[in-house]
Amino acid sequence: MASQSVARQITGAVDSIADRIIATHRLIFNHPETCFNERFAAEKLTSWLRDEGFEIKKPYAGLATAFLALHKTASNDPKVALIAEYDALPHLGHACGHSLIAASAAGAAVALKQVAPGHPGSLLVIGTPAEEGGGGKVKMISEKAFEGVDAALMAHPSNKTRVISRMYAINELEFTFTGKAAHAAAFPEQGINALDAGVLFYNAVAVMRQQMRDGARVHGIFTHGGDAPNIIPEKVVMNFYVRALDRDYFMELTEKIKNAARGCAKSAGCKVSIKRKGSAYDPFYPNYPMGEAFRKNMELLKIEEDGFGQTEEIGSSDIGNLSQVIPTIHPEYAVGGRDDINHSRKFLEAVTSSKGERAMISMTKTLALTVHDLLFDASLIKRVKAGFGKTGSR
Repeated sequence: MASQSVARQITGAVDSIADRIIATHRLIFNHPETCFNERFAAEKLTSWLRDEGFEIKKPYAGLATAFLALHKTASNDPKVALIAEYDALPHLGHACGHSLIAASAAGAAVALKQVAPGHPGSLLVIGTPAEEGGGGKVKMISEKAFEGVDAALMAHPSNKTRVISRMYAINELEFTFTGKAAHAAAFPEQGINALDAGVLFYNAVAVMRQQMRDGARVHGIFTHGGDAPNIIPEKVVMNFYVRALDRDYFMELTEKIKNAARGCAKSAGCKVSIKRKGSAYDPFYPNYPMGEAFRKNMELLKIEEDGFGQTEEIGSSDIGNLSQVIPTIHPEYAVGGRDDINHSRKFLEAVTSSKGERAMISMTKTLALTVHDLLFDASLIKRVKAGFGKTGSR
């Protein structure tokens, strides 16, 4: 941990730029951009970081709205990355809280660079677009955007404060059942009912849930159920999410769901095509030594955790894919009350509330302190690397 003197300097530096951090968040919040369209957000963040002496690469990793901001001195290692997300949700804007994430990552980097301009190693901010379904980090990993990074961290707004949690792997699958149209009253026997196959499939998944392992979820909807009641439906389309904490079981469960669809199509005399939509997200494996360092800095700042287990109230994110290739943490912090849940209208209000913005500044301090520890404490980096890939509770 940083000495009390250094910790005071870092927290003081965050306080000195708090207005800029909040203003950056509000600019991004008021200009929401969805997957791979985040030009305004990327420009605001990189302009600020460039003005503070960071080297900027944008576009980065083959993505127009991804970026790398780098500050290094004599040595390159260790390389520690603050992760910025800044895409918004369709129709709901920043009810995901990504405007807070982006401003906090940039603010932590700026404050730390101001306090320790001669820091060892490399201080990075990596801008990662399209977390909300676009798999920006998945694409960036394939382009080796994180190669050589020793540790990555970010803090995500939530309805709870928790340092360590898991996340589900996820596949989004589209099932299209195809039959044969016919007049539903005059010639029903000449039709092949794709809706029958879809209903059978929906119920087959419901029946399967009893035998699914804990830590798995399957949920879906009909996006097209037919054209008119007097026409035997010839085309039915369904979207399903398949999730699991264990990667091997995730692959097994995905195949079981696909086989159920094939069986239901066959029983109704239909055909089925199965298409994966977007990128598959891997399960998130938090790095426990880095998480403990983050927790100690929270305690230093008198930020209390809520009493939640690692697998309670969790979702999925492409940060899971990142955690498979480098040590990563993804702490959460409450910006409102327990009922202010992510991806809701109430959360949208919490993100711009005074409580939410104060919480962001506190988490920015915690991020900056933890990055300082990672850059200056060789023994911590060693423990972080030794803990990489371990998934059990600690």
